[in-house]
Amino acid sequence: MAGYEDNPFADPTDVNPFADPSVTEATSSAAQGIDVFNPFVEGVPSDTKTTSVHDTKPEPPPVIRPTAPEPIPEPPPSYDDHYPGDSAPITLHDDLERNNQQQQQQQEKQQQQQPIVGEKINNFPPLPRWCPCKPCFYHNISVEIPPHNKSKVKMMWLLYWLLAAIWLLNTIAALAALIGTDGQNDSGVAFGLSLLFLVLFVPCAFLCWYWPLYKAFRSDSSMWFMFFFFVFFFQIVNFIVNAIGIQGSGSIGFIYSLQAFGKNKAVGAMCLFVAGFWILCTVLAIVFLIRIHRYYRTSGLTVQQAQKEFADTRAARQAGQMAGQAAGQAVVSAAASSAAGQ
Repeated sequence: MAGYEDNPFADPTDVNPFADPSVTEATSSAAQGIDVFNPFVEGVPSDTKTTSVHDTKPEPPPVIRPTAPEPIPEPPPSYDDHYPGDSAPITLHDDLERNNQQQQQQQEKQQQQQPIVGEKINNFPPLPRWCPCKPCFYHNISVEIPPHNKSKVKMMWLLYWLLAAIWLLNTIAALAALIGTDGQNDSGVAFGLSLLFLVLFVPCAFLCWYWPLYKAFRSDSSMWFMFFFFVFFFQIVNFIVNAIGIQGSGSIGFIYSLQAFGKNKAVGAMCLFVAGFWILCTVLAIVFLIRIHRYYRTSGLTVQQAQKEFADTRAARQAGQMAGQAAGQAVVSAAASSAAGQ
């Protein structure tokens, strides 16, 4: 039966691979250097040097040093504190409102001081700011008059101021005659009339012939040219009468100067000087009238255009009056109806 215990499939030459002498020598030498370490057995000599995987100490974790804390920013200054001299606290909202109000006031002052571009502010007559009366006309030759007509308007503007200066000299000469002749030769009447003419004729000259001429050149209006020609003709006649100097007329002319020479030569010379200015003013007025009339004829303006402009202006004025009357009647009727309802 011993034959049955043998493995029929076994190799008859069974060779143990670990029985090789080289392998046995290597394993035996490695086992000699390694001692068996039993942690449960006490009394193991300390000088025994053993190496084991369990004896390796783990590396300590990295030390994380705390960083210095960032400085906390200081809070902004509070507006709830009292300003020096104030009795109530001022908040940020109140401070902003105060600044806005100050800026608005400064802008309003600047707008009042500087006129808006294109706005026409009356500048004639040139009155001081403290005067309660304000200028009534906007006069600006360089802006409103076309370039080819500026020279004509300027020469008439100079003629107007020359007329105002002559009336002033006429009043001064009449006062000198009143003082130098002791009230003789109707010098008192002449002084009173000359003072009245100075106050009356200087504004009338501006309104009656210079301002219509200014408007005529500004808009090439035939109607205003005709009005100027009509009024300025009588102005030239007045210049001639003043240059003659009729007694008691209030103008210091040649006749009055000759009579003053017999009383006081200095007063007579002054009156003669004023009479010469009246002659100069008359000559300039005639020359300027001829130049303006020549321009009127060559510009294509006619009397028919003047009539048409006059009719249109009259119709527009009547329409404005009718509209004003209708508005007044509507107000009156509304007031009457409201009173009746009450």
